[in-house]
Amino acid sequence: MASKYDDFWVKHLDEISNLIQEAKEKGVSGEMDVSGIKRYGERKSWYGTVIVSAEGTSGGEMAHARSLGRILFANGIIEEGKFRFVISSSLKLRVERVGSLFQPEVKSANHRISDILSSIPIEIWDGVVREEPEWRFMHEFFKNYGFGRFAVLMTVAGLNDFQLKGRAEVAYWPEISRLLKKNRVPKTPSELESILGEFYSKERLPRMKAKRMNRFLSSELAKWLWNAWSEEVAGNFLRIWYKLAATMNQSRDAKTIVFAMKCLGIALLMAGESDFRFERIPIPVDYRVREFTRRLGIEVRDDKDVRVFWGKVLEELKEEGLRINMIHLDSLIWQIGVLSKFEILDYFGKLGLKDVGEKIVEVIV
Repeated sequence: MASKYDDFWVKHLDEISNLIQEAKEKGVSGEMDVSGIKRYGERKSWYGTVIVSAEGTSGGEMAHARSLGRILFANGIIEEGKFRFVISSSLKLRVERVGSLFQPEVKSANHRISDILSSIPIEIWDGVVREEPEWRFMHEFFKNYGFGRFAVLMTVAGLNDFQLKGRAEVAYWPEISRLLKKNRVPKTPSELESILGEFYSKERLPRMKAKRMNRFLSSELAKWLWNAWSEEVAGNFLRIWYKLAATMNQSRDAKTIVFAMKCLGIALLMAGESDFRFERIPIPVDYRVREFTRRLGIEVRDDKDVRVFWGKVLEELKEEGLRINMIHLDSLIWQIGVLSKFEILDYFGKLGLKDVGEKIVEVIV
């Protein structure tokens, strides 16, 4: 089926052929300005990719990229080999030879993604965390509760963030927020248990969640946290992790334990504390994080594969001098984990990081 972009590509076949020849020799070509295509249509984003060989085309989700692939194939421009054509959002076209022996050293998946993420400024990373539902819907209670009470609230909510009636950002954190607004600030952990009991009694697995809530809120750890200063918690963060797992009789790597620690870490970030050790605590593995890991081409046999992979990525990012921890990394991966390629481009475009979005969609399947 003809496209309104076909004529543009037909007029530039000679120049594109030169790029292909360069990619044959070097593995990747230089860039060609294709901004003239804007006269043929309007698009929210001009980024697009398509793979072309003598056998056909693949990819090309965007109409203008699909048009390019079809024109190249129809005109028999590529006689041997396979090439990826990348159109950037700034309308520069480059060609990469797929599987070329001339290509630069192939990097492992963790190196590729850490290279991409290392260009994100720390203020953007911090902004990503502030977009998490745990921050957006709970931040307003930080001041009235004070750090200690708020830390206990965030931890117990994190412990019971599983088997929800809907997405956490819709069915969990907003509902807890609405409930807290109707009640005064609790004076004791038992008062907090009475308040939250109303919510958990209507949740899935109500008895289990009530039992978990009581187990934590009646513990010595909760009593200590209730009156703790943020500096104390930051300085004892790993010890709290161990103690929380023991209190709940769970593995330290259990998703609800590490997620509760993330929620506690968010409370610390709200308090202005950033110097606490989160690097030993693994990423909370849920569907979104697991799915994004698979999209990077990683074989995911179990959650350990996911934790090991992102642990390596974080280690490499910290070696680059980025002052982030697993909270930042988890927040980003959770937010983009199941987005389409177009949605990922839009997500990073809104952050002013179009180039990062384009690089990410090039490495995911």
